[in-house]
Order: sequence, then structure tokens, then C-alpha cells
Amino acid sequence: MYQRPQLNIVVIPSDTLFFLAEIFSVSVMEILAANPGIINPNVIFPDQIITIPAAAPEPPDPGFARAQYLVRPGDTLFSIAQRFGLTVPLLQAENPQIVDPDLIFVNQVINLLVTPPLPPPLDTIQIYVSVGETITSIARRTGVSVQAIIAANPQIDDPNLIFVGQIINVPLT
Repeated sequence: MYQRPQLNIVVIPSDTLFFLAEIFSVSVMEILAANPGIINPNVIFPDQIITIPAAAPEPPDPGFARAQYLVRPGDTLFSIAQRFGLTVPLLQAENPQIVDPDLIFVNQVINLLVTPPLPPPLDTIQIYVSVGETITSIARRTGVSVQAIIAANPQIDDPNLIFVGQIINVPLT
């Protein structure tokens, strides 16, 4: 079973130790033990770095699947979280390699928990999106029209916004 490594997070104004404990599935006491400099568990400050101890997270809700997203110009962890209906602390938990949530890079791969696609229709094949792929490039590669691919994927709100690891249904011709 995967065990999330220890994280160092940067406190934002709305954070509390109780909130962080809930988000990261650890107790407040475990956070306090990992941060001996915190005297009062009711007082933490924005921009303070807090260590979240390693924990074995519960398996994701069956309504979610793991996927990856390629950071684009202008993206922030906050904008990515909003786009996928997630929170910044959840993105941080899925991406322990991100030490500073304000510092991500174009073409960096971000791990996500997303709503899985609907079961594919019987007359389709499924393709996993690779880095750099678009609906148009998948259409060219498979010989299926862009419109047919879009029609076979009602779960995709914006056909110009697909991400690495996403499953695309391609109709059989």
C-alpha cells in the first residue's frame, strides 16, 4: 500500500491545525509532535512552514480516480484545484514533490484525483492521453473525426482541455 511521505506545507490564512489534520488524515497531536516549535495548537501563522507527518492515506473515494495534469502557462495550484473541483491541500497531498505551493512550472506533471470517466460505449476503444496529445492529434492518429471523438466523450466539458492519463473513448469506424 502506498504511504504518503512527510510533507512540509506553507500555511495560508484560512488554515488551522485541525483543518490540516483532517485534510492529511493525521491527528493534531501527530502534527504537534512533528513541529515542536508550535506551542499553542490554536495559533499558526500565514507563511509558516509546518511539517505534516507521513501517513497511510485511506484509499480514494470510489468516485475518484488518479490522473495527471500537465501545467500550462498561467496555471497555479489554486487554479488547477478549482478547475478539477479539488483543494490546494489535497493537491499538495497528492504531490509531495511540490514544496512551495506558489512555485510550479510550465510542463510540470501534477497528480490529481478526478471523477473517473463513464463506462465506455461498447463500440469504442479507450486511449490514455499522453504528454502533448490533443483531441485533434488523437483523431489524426486513429483516423476518427474530432466531432466523433467529442461525441463519444460526454464527460469532457472542454475538448481543448484534456490531460495526461485521462481516458478518451474513440469510436470504432
